[in-house]
Amino acid sequence: MEAAPAAHCPRHPETLAEGTCTRCGTFTCVLCREGLGARGLCPACQDLSRTEKPSGRAVLSLVFATVGFCGFAPGVVGLVLGQQELNAIEAGTAPASGRDPALIARNVGWFHVVMLFLAFLGLYNHL
Repeated sequence: MEAAPAAHCPRHPETLAEGTCTRCGTFTCVLCREGLGARGLCPACQDLSRTEKPSGRAVLSLVFATVGFCGFAPGVVGLVLGQQELNAIEAGTAPASGRDPALIARNVGWFHVVMLFLAFLGLYNHL
C-alpha cells in the first residue's frame, strides 16, 4: 500500500504543512503560523478576522459595562459577556476586532464587582 503524499503549504509550496487553519481548514506551515498566536488561523483568516465588525456579544458587553455605572449590577453582566467574548476570540470563533470592546467591558466589569462588594460591606457595617 502506498503512503499518502505529504501536504504542502499553499503560501510556501516548498514547506511541508504543519497544521490546518481552525477557521477554513487551509494547510499552514511553521512560517505561516509565526506571529499569529494561539488562535491557529491562516494569514488570510487572520486578516479577515481583524477587518470584520465586532460580534454582537462584544458590543453588548460594552453596553452592559457602561450601563453598570447607573447601578453596578449590569456591569457584572458586562464582565461575564466580555470574558466569554475574549474566550471566543482566542478560540478563533469570534472576530478579533471585538477584542478591545471585550477587554474594556471585562475591566470595567471588575470595577463594578469591587464597587458592589464595597457597597455591601458598607451596608453590613451599618446593621
